[in-house]
Amino acid sequence: MTSMHFNYQVDDRLPVRETVLYGLQWLLIVVPLVLILGQVGAALHDFQHPELQLLYLQKVFFTTGMTLLVQLLWGHKLPVIVGPASILLLGIIVNAGAPDAVYSAIALCGLLLSLLAAAGWLKRLSAFFTARIIGIVLLLISFTLLPTVLQFITAGPDFSFGKGVFAVGLVLAMLAGQKFLPGLLRNTIVVWALLAGSVLYYVLFQPSMPVLVTPASSMLMLQSVAPSVTFEWPVVLSFLFCFMALTANDLGSVQTTASLVGKTDGEQRTKRGLVFTGLGNVLAGVLGVIGPVNYSLSTGAILATGCASRYPLIVAAILLILLAFIPAVIQAFAFIPTVVVGALLFFMLCSQIAGGLGVLSTCLSPYRFETGIVIGVPILLGTCIAFLPAQLAATIPLLWRPLVTNGFVVGVTTAIFLERILLPKEKSSPQ
Repeated sequence: MTSMHFNYQVDDRLPVRETVLYGLQWLLIVVPLVLILGQVGAALHDFQHPELQLLYLQKVFFTTGMTLLVQLLWGHKLPVIVGPASILLLGIIVNAGAPDAVYSAIALCGLLLSLLAAAGWLKRLSAFFTARIIGIVLLLISFTLLPTVLQFITAGPDFSFGKGVFAVGLVLAMLAGQKFLPGLLRNTIVVWALLAGSVLYYVLFQPSMPVLVTPASSMLMLQSVAPSVTFEWPVVLSFLFCFMALTANDLGSVQTTASLVGKTDGEQRTKRGLVFTGLGNVLAGVLGVIGPVNYSLSTGAILATGCASRYPLIVAAILLILLAFIPAVIQAFAFIPTVVVGALLFFMLCSQIAGGLGVLSTCLSPYRFETGIVIGVPILLGTCIAFLPAQLAATIPLLWRPLVTNGFVVGVTTAIFLERILLPKEKSSPQ
């Protein structure tokens, strides 16, 4: 596929001011994801010790920042966000009673993923990501993230109709800003919307302030750096299934971004990306925290800002590492209203849908019924899975739950099955 036009390409070096502003924007996109998933993981093991929960978050920030930095310098070298893998949360929740076995399994599976990718055993997977599959993936990302967006916007017992209207108004303001603001302000609108939206939210709704926690003492930090190495093979087997879904998610994120920015060496970038994703999970397992993955949300941010350069993300990665050693600043991010975060995510998903439709436009002329089926079925199925009620998900066997309850993985797998096996192009009606 031909690359889209961006203000800055992958290897372009930006002026310092633009680099810092775009870097802050990437940071503000990834921090809420790190905080929310990190807090869930922390609460599972240190529910009675707030200072240990904060320490857990510090280690998640460090792991995320280090993984992102090495990915940008030596891995896939693409503008792709790294963050905690939500698919690993299921494995952690299911095995919450054995934390040492959980994080030992994450480290072991991460090492296995890295070795398999380095040996080239996963390279054939890249061939499945054709232009049509890339377009479907872009749409799937948007639709399967809708439950997360809704959770952000409606989080808390004090949600009201007024707050819903506020979220919609903030999205409309960002869309208007993209049309009327000058260049740099328009391209970094996420930063300004987050700042202005947060201030306005506190003025209008006057919510209660988050409770701050005293950081852990130096002695407690040393005692809590890493878990004991414990291998329980049922736990390892459970995480092997989690890592199958993580691999599909990671591969899809890197391959889609590479195609979006016009890189023809997506196979090599995917290989290097999986190697360092595996090593990032080894680091996470050693430190006793949830492991990282390349986020598919990255394409939405690229399309929304028009900046595909990887250098601003290096700034964001360094800041994430520094924040790991400044717990007071990590707690300050808790003051960002979740309604504002949800509105920003929705705005980026709108841009991502536009990008997905642009990619698919080349596959729709001339239009064929089979093409509509190949595109529509995975999106509908993936969206249904994403909104699957928890009580129904609980009926799925534990070994299969990480795969079957992941709408993104189910949707991509279905799309590849339809395109390659059930409705391949050569078997469709002639043009």
